[in-house]
Amino acid sequence: MTEKSQIPQDDLMDVMEMTQKIEKYIMRVLRDQDPQLAFSALISATINCLFAQCKTFEEVVFYRSLFMEILDRSIRQIKIKNSEKPTSS
Repeated sequence: MTEKSQIPQDDLMDVMEMTQKIEKYIMRVLRDQDPQLAFSALISATINCLFAQCKTFEEVVFYRSLFMEILDRSIRQIKIKNSEKPTSS
């Protein structure tokens, strides 16, 4: 398990601001795209950014873990609507 990083509050605020800006740009590009392809492209871009910016394997693992933790938290906070009705066996 990776250690939790101690990120200063002002850095967290910078990350939140940067995230909001990035979301706006991403939404413009992905708005009219097939959701399955868009999600796949977004994950691929994230992985490529990790590899491009990290200098060691340990950094890749750390940021991958951080990304997955954030993704897991986000998933827990939303309610995903199931478009299919449950089937009875």
